[in-house]
Amino acid sequence: MRLMEGRIVLESPAIITQRRVERGFVKPADHIPGSMLRGAILTALFRSGMLSQADLKREAEEPSLLASPAYPVWNSARSAPATPFMFYCRKCGTVIDTTPESTDMLRRDEEPRLPLLHECGEPYKPLYGSLIMGANGKLKGVRVHTFRASSAAIGKDRGSIVREMLFDYEAIAEGTEFWAWILAPDWLHTTRIEVAVGRGQSRGFGWGELRLEPTSQPPQQTQGVFVAFSPLLALQSLQWGGCTVTQMKIFGRTIRQQAGWDYAYGFRPIVQLAGRGSIILAEVSGEAAAMLRVGLPVKVAGSWLTGINALLSVDDYYRVLGD
Repeated sequence: MRLMEGRIVLESPAIITQRRVERGFVKPADHIPGSMLRGAILTALFRSGMLSQADLKREAEEPSLLASPAYPVWNSARSAPATPFMFYCRKCGTVIDTTPESTDMLRRDEEPRLPLLHECGEPYKPLYGSLIMGANGKLKGVRVHTFRASSAAIGKDRGSIVREMLFDYEAIAEGTEFWAWILAPDWLHTTRIEVAVGRGQSRGFGWGELRLEPTSQPPQQTQGVFVAFSPLLALQSLQWGGCTVTQMKIFGRTIRQQAGWDYAYGFRPIVQLAGRGSIILAEVSGEAAAMLRVGLPVKVAGSWLTGINALLSVDDYYRVLGD
């Protein structure tokens, strides 16, 4: 297993949405889910002949290639989800970060004190779960460029427009760059892969080039405070590949999420997760430095869930933000 950092640049708009309405797919996601990125890599390798149908089935039953969520890159700076202890002043445009002090209080089993007002008198807006990046020693919010358009359905029988079948879609603009961590098995030898993510791939949406480069592994932290780099399945114990994560306390909100689609078994179940950016007090055993970055897979209802449970130590989190 090798830990790689992946960079994907969209060569066409990508329809990666969080919500479907009567008129179509709207509200674009601001990232590429880890399970989607993993599926895109496996599908690309299968289409190119590097993997067989039997290989895909083996990956469905025993995952070996894993990917974290892919977040935007802006001016060469990587973004990551904000913690519950980050706030934004609308009036001054200032980002306030109380994460270091708050996590120290959590280590002492004390309740963090959340600020309410900025010194200018403006109430704080929580940034928890939003994407942020480091810029010139400061933190700032990140948004991907998107656009919205309407399209007409095309009938397969005549190849013409179907009346009263208009639908809307929102797409992430081409040229957007994302970054992620990839845990690559020994059989993956290529470092450049043409992948497709999201919906509408047959119409040219979501195509891009993924570049993989080796990256160093951080020192392993065996106990303390971690930041959820992805949504987290709130189980007392997570185990995979000789690594065990015992969760003692989670500071963050809970969400319900459809766990994606499996090439071999179809749709995965809906699960309850702690949101990205949540703060977790946990103990870690085993060789976990690389596995924690991509997230430990969990088997639910007979299907492996990937792209969740990625954890970073607080120090590693700030190294990502370049702060």
